Amino acid sequence: MTEMFVGIMTAFHLIWEAILWVCLTLRGVASDYHQPLSKIAIHKATAAVHGSAYIKVTPSVLGLKGGSSEWVTVEYGCNQPSTDDWIGVFSPSNFNESSCSPESPPTYSPLLCTAPIKFQYATYLNPEYEETGNGRMRLQLINQRSDFSFALFTGGLSNPTVVAVSNTISFANPKAPVYPRLAQGKLWNEITVTWTSGYGTEEAEPFVEWGPVGGGTTQSPVGTLTFHRNSMCGT
Repeated sequence: MTEMFVGIMTAFHLIWEAILWVCLTLRGVASDYHQPLSKIAIHKATAAVHGSAYIKVTPSVLGLKGGSSEWVTVEYGCNQPSTDDWIGVFSPSNFNESSCSPESPPTYSPLLCTAPIKFQYATYLNPEYEETGNGRMRLQLINQRSDFSFALFTGGLSNPTVVAVSNTISFANPKAPVYPRLAQGKLWNEITVTWTSGYGTEEAEPFVEWGPVGGGTTQSPVGTLTFHRNSMCGT
């Protein structure tokens, strides 16, 4: 009986170790999948912009048809290309040391005070980049309430160096209300409506107009919550 009990405990211990290993493995995979930007050591980024590298983005004005997202074309080049060169997208477009806030003192100098909102390797769909030093890709942008700029980095993600900065692009109406959302209210017959807008209460008074299809409508005032850059964690 004792040997059987020991055998059961040993088997249980092995099963528990296997489950723990699987959980940790899945956790690591999930972390990599959900936090790709965390791999960028942006706090160590330095600038070495030179004329032999370039990056440009078109079109310069987005959302002319009222959309809140649009694809842009990025063209770039470098005279010393590498397989770990990458493109970073920044919004607001000014991401150099002059934009640092007092709450975020510099760690290295020169430095970047904001992290990219997205990135892609220069060799993505451009395997010839490593030989020719030239590449082209399309990226989708959504309305961030501010303008955008792109940067070409060398040194990989662990030691990034800016070698070229693009022209600035922006949405035609960056403050436009977008992303309406519906949710159940506090009572069974209530609906909560929320959306995102760049307009402040001093510029426009928000309201919701609602009613049955084909019937009269009612305008209801709404409350506003404002979040600034310094309200966000890690900025």
